[in-house]
Amino acid sequence: MNKDSEYFFIDINIVTMKIVNWGISDTATLTGDTDDKDVHRIFLTKGQYNKLKKYLR
Repeated sequence: MNKDSEYFFIDINIVTMKIVNWGISDTATLTGDTDDKDVHRIFLTKGQYNKLKKYLR
């Protein structure tokens, strides 16, 4: 993965308000839409992602 195209994200189920996935992707959508209509992707800065990662592991 090219460092210039890393997108840090969390996926949230908007029905249950739970984090269902998190990670790094090489593609991004402008809307945050995913294949699952109940899941929305929120993009983070690298610093936000690293801080969140400490709490999720």
